[in-house]
Amino acid sequence: MNLYSEKLANPGKPDLVLLHGWGMNSTIWQGLVNVLSDDYSLTLIDLPGLGRSVDYPEPYTAAAVVELLAEHAPQKAIWLGWSMGGQLAVQFASRFPDRVEKLVTVASNPCFVRRTDWPCAMDEATYSAFVNSLQTNVPKTLMRFAMLQTQGAEGGRETLKQLKAALQVAQPSAPLVSLGLLRDDARPMLQNLNMPLLQLFGEKDLLVPVAAAQACTEITGQNTIVYPGAGHLPFISHQARFVSDLQTFLQEASV
Repeated sequence: MNLYSEKLANPGKPDLVLLHGWGMNSTIWQGLVNVLSDDYSLTLIDLPGLGRSVDYPEPYTAAAVVELLAEHAPQKAIWLGWSMGGQLAVQFASRFPDRVEKLVTVASNPCFVRRTDWPCAMDEATYSAFVNSLQTNVPKTLMRFAMLQTQGAEGGRETLKQLKAALQVAQPSAPLVSLGLLRDDARPMLQNLNMPLLQLFGEKDLLVPVAAAQACTEITGQNTIVYPGAGHLPFISHQARFVSDLQTFLQEASV
């Protein structure tokens, strides 16, 4: 099964894999690519059924997606995943720990939909509304989702502009089944990771409540940063600080 991917090779530099979130595609990383391409060999992947990766597994499960990613990713790399891409990166790192040198998650939640033992997540009504809306009007739902990611956040207008531009590149072929991954609970996998981990959150994120930052810290005991005023895309709205924090973490020697 084919996935759309781009390899921006930089011989002698560390490999860095970038995974986007639900409904999006890898063009959302363009701003980061411009900054990081001198220091890393970048691999950009459109997740199955999203962006320009038209093919997707049936049934659409995280385990199946992880196996596909393993076929397209470098043998060993740093992984950076945003939103659902962060959850998938956690699951990849759990399945293939020897292939992940370091892991960074951005505005990601190991459990995106609220549970009785995990209140710091999207409520069931919001999730169900997206599921229902997707069944009637995919473009309208994607636009609503984009607006929710930036609402009330600093730099929201420019961030929304970049989200809209990314949506123009390609409409997802499997928006509904891929959304089902948000119901996964990756907490056990997150807890058992042993590679260096950095988790980044936005204070004003309406999809991943800021309380998830502390909850994730309690699970992992590793680094967590919250960006004041940021929504769901701090790598766009707070790019300078984001890149600084990312570079600091990536340049630290692994224990």
